[in-house]
Amino acid sequence: MTSSNDQIKSTSIRSYQLPLTKVKSIIKLDNNTRMISQDSVYVLTLATEEFIRMLTRDAHNSMKQCASKRLDRLHIFSSINTNPLYEFLDGSFD
Repeated sequence: MTSSNDQIKSTSIRSYQLPLTKVKSIIKLDNNTRMISQDSVYVLTLATEEFIRMLTRDAHNSMKQCASKRLDRLHIFSSINTNPLYEFLDGSFD
């Protein structure tokens, strides 16, 4: 009997862009993590990609407000500083 999660993975054409092995190796950098299931890596990969999409979209909106034609790191910083969702990133690029 296959789980619904397995059916979703097998019926969809690679629904993620980041390489799962890289995500898993980043997760393993945490000393408190010994083992992690492949399903967990898959879900974390999808969540990471969604987070990147959201941050990029917000930075793009910031770029449009400035009437700029090029996305710059200042637009990303502006998004981080104005949206409370990204508060945990404040100061991580210093």
